[in-house]
Amino acid sequence: MFVMRRHVKKMEALSVSVACRVTILIAAILLPVLLTSCGKKGQDGGTAAGEEKTAHENEDDFLDKDAKPDERKYLVAAKPFFIAIANQQYAEAYTLLSSYAKVRMSLNQFTPAEERAEFTRNESDPLTNVTAEQFADLMKYVEAAHGTPRAPKMLHVFSTDADVLNRRSAEQFGAVDSMFAIGAMPDSIPGDIRRASLRGQIHTELSPEEVEKAANAQGISVDELKKDENFDPYFNLKVVLVEEDGQLKVGYFEFLPPSMMD
Repeated sequence: MFVMRRHVKKMEALSVSVACRVTILIAAILLPVLLTSCGKKGQDGGTAAGEEKTAHENEDDFLDKDAKPDERKYLVAAKPFFIAIANQQYAEAYTLLSSYAKVRMSLNQFTPAEERAEFTRNESDPLTNVTAEQFADLMKYVEAAHGTPRAPKMLHVFSTDADVLNRRSAEQFGAVDSMFAIGAMPDSIPGDIRRASLRGQIHTELSPEEVEKAANAQGISVDELKKDENFDPYFNLKVVLVEEDGQLKVGYFEFLPPSMMD
């Protein structure tokens, strides 16, 4: 009986010893792996954060790098509207409009009339109290004329001169400056809340049919057009920021075709 007990105790001791050795062996094998994994996790986490940070920084790449310090706030205020339009998030863009922009919109703001009579007719018969759904429908005119928006290209402050923003500049080219700054902005938008005019561009994606049409217009093949480094479809976007309820909002806008003066 005593021999049996000694044998059992010896076996238990041996089992514990083996278990300890196995545990130590497993720990010895897994420890470097765990340490390496922890190191990788920290490195990956750092890289991901760095990539995310870079992505956020890159969002500002289309903003004017030479803007004056006092113009920066206008770029920041207009940026969300440009990004929303570029991402085809028209419902989001609509929320960034001031009440003045929503209460009256002219078809000329989306597709400029080619004839003076048509332009006058559009201005005299504007859409009123435009809804988000109507705004999205109006954006179809922009897409039909220039292609589907895909990314912001550039944005800069054109003028913060109150006289230019109110068509009362006495400068030699004051009238021209006002035309570029506010276009056909209606007088119903109070002059004392107009803060800045900004102009920018948004890259677009043309449909295969539109690409073929553009190639035919230049008398070249589609492949030749796509290889042309100057082939970069876009449209211009003009916005006038107003101050409403203590916030800068889009008080007026115009979607315009590319120009030789861009």
